[in-house]
Amino acid sequence: MDNLINNIEKLHTTALSKARVRNNLHLGTLDVVEWCQQAVEHANYIMKSGKNYYVYYNGDVITINAHSYTIITAHKINAKIRVMGESDHACLDEFLYQAIFIPKGEDVPPRNIINVPEIFIYIKNFGEEIGDLGVVAEQNGQVVGAAWTRIIHAYGHIDENIPELAISLLPEFRGYGIGAKLMKKLFKVIEENGYSQTSLSVQKDNPAVRFYQRLGYEIINDKVDHVGNGDYLMIKIL
Repeated sequence: MDNLINNIEKLHTTALSKARVRNNLHLGTLDVVEWCQQAVEHANYIMKSGKNYYVYYNGDVITINAHSYTIITAHKINAKIRVMGESDHACLDEFLYQAIFIPKGEDVPPRNIINVPEIFIYIKNFGEEIGDLGVVAEQNGQVVGAAWTRIIHAYGHIDENIPELAISLLPEFRGYGIGAKLMKKLFKVIEENGYSQTSLSVQKDNPAVRFYQRLGYEIINDKVDHVGNGDYLMIKIL
């Protein structure tokens, strides 16, 4: 992505694209090119896919041609939610890692922490067991979030008829409503597969507790996990 930043002065666009960007993002500024240059400089995330760069900045996505540096369009982040396919299983390592809650002030754990058996059980041989269901969020061809269930003897296990749910997003895509869309889609998938409830486990001091409650989960128990963290066991009736 350094190539885009190093050539930021080459950014340009057409009158039609200027109007499109202003309308899509409700920009008050007249200088669309200058606004896009600032977005590139302060971007939350930049990815290159095919012939374009995608610049993510405060909930907006700017599409820039990678060869000509032409600003093509811009719009609000609006990830597509779809059922998880077999090819998506390769992404689960990343999303399992991103699902790990890191309390304020604590060090970020190494990526190999997902190999701890109590954690790796959430994705080990995913897709091979009854109850292995999932959905993903896709933005401009990239999977940016995932939610999935398993019937496993893990932190949120209740019984063999209640799949346990896990969800995570890449950090750059949090706060835009994608998580709620993932959950609601997964609830439908779970129900279509004959389940009437789903459970999960979450650390007590994780702000996600309130997110789950807004989606209909209720706390039914509290417990301590394998490293001594206090967790809530939650359940939702579909």
